[in-house]
Amino acid sequence: MAITAPEQQQPEGDPLRHHLHYQHSKRGGSPYAGGSSFMERISEAVASGMGTVAFLIVSSALILGWVLSNHVITFLGNSWTGLLNGKGFDPAPFILLNLVFSAVAFYTGALVIIAQKAQTRTDKANEVAGAAHREELAQYQTDLLQKNTDLTEQIHNLTEKMTDLTEQVHAATCGRSSTI
Repeated sequence: MAITAPEQQQPEGDPLRHHLHYQHSKRGGSPYAGGSSFMERISEAVASGMGTVAFLIVSSALILGWVLSNHVITFLGNSWTGLLNGKGFDPAPFILLNLVFSAVAFYTGALVIIAQKAQTRTDKANEVAGAAHREELAQYQTDLLQKNTDLTEQIHNLTEKMTDLTEQVHAATCGRSSTI
């Protein structure tokens, strides 16, 4: 089974021996590789918060509110007028196109964070399952080795008995005791 960090004995040649300060820090164990500084903990907390569906919903509501409150009716009216006058619906600075690309970048970033968090959970679950499977296989191999040892001892005992019986049969048939 899994051994908790305080119970683990780290041998001198263990490649992770230099990372023990994350397990025994003043603030408790850090689940992050660089979680020992204030800014790194803040960064991890912000990234973790951004990688949620709730963040996407709240941010979408804020963006929609911002766009609606900032003259969306006027913008649509100007766009319609621009189309009718041959100037296009999104004039030269291409503000609407910029808004679309910004929204795509925003949602892509948030969805990538969510996907990474899900992948991390999957990797951890696979690691735990793999460790349990390896432990099960090790126990199975140990059991097989013990059975092999028992069979070898039985064969040795039978061989000794066979040798004794062969000597007895030889002595009874030949009339004298001899070693083979």
